[in-house]
Amino acid sequence: MAKGSSVLSNIFGFFNLLFAIVGAVVIVLAILVHVHLSNVQEFEKIGGVVILYVIGFITLTISFLGAYGAFRQVKWMLIVFLVLMCVGFLFLARIAVTLAIVRPQVDSIAEEQLDAVLPLDKTSMDFQSIMDAFQSSMHCCGLSNGYKDWNENVPESCNCPPPEETMTDVCVVIPGNYLEALFSQRMVYRQSCGPILLNLLKTAFDGVMGVFFGLTTLTVLAIAISSCLIARINKNRIAGVVLGPTLVFSTSPPKYNELVNEPYH
Repeated sequence: MAKGSSVLSNIFGFFNLLFAIVGAVVIVLAILVHVHLSNVQEFEKIGGVVILYVIGFITLTISFLGAYGAFRQVKWMLIVFLVLMCVGFLFLARIAVTLAIVRPQVDSIAEEQLDAVLPLDKTSMDFQSIMDAFQSSMHCCGLSNGYKDWNENVPESCNCPPPEETMTDVCVVIPGNYLEALFSQRMVYRQSCGPILLNLLKTAFDGVMGVFFGLTTLTVLAIAISSCLIARINKNRIAGVVLGPTLVFSTSPPKYNELVNEPYH
């Protein structure tokens, strides 16, 4: 019985270690985002960082309550841990199920959002800078219709470098003015960035959904183990109250040698 309780406590400690790691990762992520913010005084930017800080510290607090309560057999800590885990399970399960329901619609929603920003030469300078960096790194141009998404203002980030200019499956010639067509042909990337961006978005979405389902599973296991630990503490206390100190009564007279050898006080 003692060996089983020790194994249960070790498993519970491992789960609390995982929760502590998750909380620490969230806090580190919040710090990194906070550092890279250009203007932290704006509520729209700092609001998400505050939420990350709160989630991280709450997760660390919950892991501390569970670990210390199990180690010291503190019942009220384990009860608080159990209640918080139940609340967390409802919260995480709702998000995970919602993500699973929305998953089939991600492609259509993302495509609508990408089409809504066209043409690209009419977007903000910040968005164009992001597109320039993405096009250069991913070797693509435009979102849906290639270089045509930029109208007549195709940026240099769409240009094919010299080693790839002769690859017709990678690059395509775009029509320019008369002088450009006379002296040189401009080669740009044939592939649109939209499909690449959609694949990255779906991968990130699946990763986030997997994290929420994984955390939901951990909370279920934590609820089960903490319930067992609370039941064990109750059982030990009830056993101690019922048994109490043991008194032995005997109706037979003492033996002769016990009377003779009894020391005088």
